[in-house]
Amino acid sequence: MNIKETRKQPEVTRRKLVDAGVKLMRLQGFNATTVDDICAEAGVTKGGFFHYFKNKDDVARAAVSRFQEDKTQIYQEAPFRQLADPLDRVFGRLDFAKEAIGGGKGLTKGCLIGVFAQELAFTNSELRKVCQGAFTWMARDFEADLTAAKAIHAPKAGFDPKKLAQFYISIIQGSLIMAKASGSNDVYLENIEQFRSHLKELFGQGQKPGRSVN
Repeated sequence: MNIKETRKQPEVTRRKLVDAGVKLMRLQGFNATTVDDICAEAGVTKGGFFHYFKNKDDVARAAVSRFQEDKTQIYQEAPFRQLADPLDRVFGRLDFAKEAIGGGKGLTKGCLIGVFAQELAFTNSELRKVCQGAFTWMARDFEADLTAAKAIHAPKAGFDPKKLAQFYISIIQGSLIMAKASGSNDVYLENIEQFRSHLKELFGQGQKPGRSVN
């Protein structure tokens, strides 16, 4: 093994542990996931775990960061980002959100940030703040396109892009919970379409007598 490979080993091992934390905690939550579970999933000894992390909270923070980084990259590279009109990006985001969970196929694994927010908000203030920061970023990212779209297409409309973006994040997170509870993505997909209809009304694109809406 050369020096370069030796240096990569710690990075690979830590990555395995974090990926295992994301997978297991997303599936079964923080409290139900043990350090032993993470080690077994990652194929790393318990001694190896404590070489990289102090405790389960430590790997949970790394897991949230990894999850957010991965989702951020996916959304930053999404096709809707290339659309020139901000209103097209707004609606394109909804289409991408549906595709990102596999549409009507399979069942969403949910959002790790949402899982932690529900489970740890009252017991772990540090992780609660991490989750809040992630939700804030998501809302601000959508808010930027909503603000630009409003300025062009509905400058006199009374809605607040910031509040509308927060509303969207609430719909997404609640819909992920409902999808898991029902065992189907259908409710998630239906709620996004309800939000789409709401957006069309806000931007003056709602259906009127004698006019069809694509």
